[in-house]
Amino acid sequence: MIREHSESHDRNSERWISRRRLLASSGTALLAGVAGCSGTDGPGNQTESPTGSSSTSPSTDSVFEEISFAGPNLVVTLADDHDVDQLNLIGPDGTTFEQSTVAQGATRVEIQIVFKTGGTYSAGEYELVAVSGETSESMSLELRPDIQIVDVEPEFDEDDGYSSGRLFVTVENVGTGPSWVYNIGFRNAPYRNAPEVIEGDGVADTTFERPEASEEFLSPGTEREFLKQRGVLVIDDNDDVSCESDTAELTVVVQTPHGDIEQPIRAELSGGYHIDDQGAIQHPCKDVQIELLDGGGDNA
Repeated sequence: MIREHSESHDRNSERWISRRRLLASSGTALLAGVAGCSGTDGPGNQTESPTGSSSTSPSTDSVFEEISFAGPNLVVTLADDHDVDQLNLIGPDGTTFEQSTVAQGATRVEIQIVFKTGGTYSAGEYELVAVSGETSESMSLELRPDIQIVDVEPEFDEDDGYSSGRLFVTVENVGTGPSWVYNIGFRNAPYRNAPEVIEGDGVADTTFERPEASEEFLSPGTEREFLKQRGVLVIDDNDDVSCESDTAELTVVVQTPHGDIEQPIRAELSGGYHIDDQGAIQHPCKDVQIELLDGGGDNA
């Protein structure tokens, strides 16, 4: 039985995704300025929400009370006494990226800006416009995700304490816009069936063991642990590396609509084979230690 590293989520089906329909331009920070009918133009104050996501509090006399994020959505909180009819999100090219009607009496409006089917926002400076009849008020937003790989650790069997061959990858968004981790693959992994990196028009199994699909989105200030269904450090007697005090160097690749993030790692393998399936010809090693190497970064 595999140890519970976090809440368990069962997956019975594989998910296959093509890279081409997902890619948008790359990104990396939330500046706010208010202008328009209110007559204010001072910057807002950026804070950390209780959930770890960054939020912005505009000037006190603005119709915008707070800007934050929830999953794939930009969340706009309006002043209680507002008379806003519609919100428009204007892209860096000056065209309308998304818009939302504001129901009478509503003070919270969510605008989706990250999409799993394509059409995710491109990183850059946006203008949020609140329309009230013939007047409007605007606020600038710099939406730039900055995704970083902060840790890679082996998964261990809870019963015997030996490695399962799978790897936990912890990812953090330190930028100012949300993104979506649609795949994590491994280059130069010893296991021929290790999770693949989607290249060009290729497709790959992008199913995660965890987290749940709704938690694949990364809001600013969010850190999350990912685990693919298939093993990575699984070898046999014919491989170039062994489980007897050997090392393997490979690269973790986190793929998002805003670009790929790569992190080279070194795995120290020891203890012999962890044979939990007598019929298999490849097995994980009993003991695995992971070291993050220099040279990683954004490959967008």
